[in-house]
Amino acid sequence: MITSTQATEYLDQALGVSVPSFIVDAAVAEVATAEAAMVAAGYGTSKQVLVQSMAVAIKAAAGSPRRIQSQGAPSGASRSFKNPDGDLTALRRSLAALDTAGTVAAIVGPDPAGSTLFMVV
Repeated sequence: MITSTQATEYLDQALGVSVPSFIVDAAVAEVATAEAAMVAAGYGTSKQVLVQSMAVAIKAAAGSPRRIQSQGAPSGASRSFKNPDGDLTALRRSLAALDTAGTVAAIVGPDPAGSTLFMVV
């Protein structure tokens, strides 16, 4: 299972998201419950790491945190953020394609950005 440190690194470097450590710890613990299912599905170590990383990112970043767009420093300090733009939806699609056995589907849940259409005729 990936560690909270690895999950935080993935969130920061791949998604540009900063999430409190207690949230990352809880997401890692929840995704860890699916590790036996991944082994049973025949996933190799590298595939498990990818699935776990994506699932933890989706769980930890579920509140649609703001993402760092740019930073400055040597003290003209500057930082700008961008609002969510479908990155988590794209990550969910990638995870679904990778996790063909659906080992973490119940953990990450359905995409809240996906709209449901009800028609009464």
